[in-house]
Amino acid sequence: MLLLPIHFDENEWFVIMALFLLTLGLIIFRNVLSSAVIVAVLIYFATIGKWTDYVVGIKFQHYLALDTFKQDLFDWLCLEIAYPLIGYFFVNFLASWKLKGMFTILYIFLWSILLVFSEWIASLFNVFIYIRWNLLYSFIVYFSVLSLCILYLKLIQRVYCSSLQK
Repeated sequence: MLLLPIHFDENEWFVIMALFLLTLGLIIFRNVLSSAVIVAVLIYFATIGKWTDYVVGIKFQHYLALDTFKQDLFDWLCLEIAYPLIGYFFVNFLASWKLKGMFTILYIFLWSILLVFSEWIASLFNVFIYIRWNLLYSFIVYFSVLSLCILYLKLIQRVYCSSLQK
């Protein structure tokens, strides 16, 4: 059972606003991904988000997400909805713009900066409270997660395309 927040304050309002903006993005931007890729991307980012928040935030207590080291409803909304949607936009724009080579690396770099910036804004609303963590670590994590996502997508496309040819 999901816990309700200890206090309903600025961090919960930030999550609500972020979810609203992500939903608005779904309405505004055209989807170019297949259903199989969308599902794979959503699962990847939900899993990576949960794993990272558990290992870094809860297990090693490097930061607090929202009000506590325990997960509540708004943690769930971030992990199960916001993080996967951010990943969806990352992959959808990558596919739309058909980036290759160095442009892909630049794209990952710019997205990592964008995510660090959004995390910094979230920290101003106490969504993240750093204990033994800083934004440089976040940049490294984001760059790694996004790079692995592209490798994961290439694997999925290879498997998916080969299954269609059979």
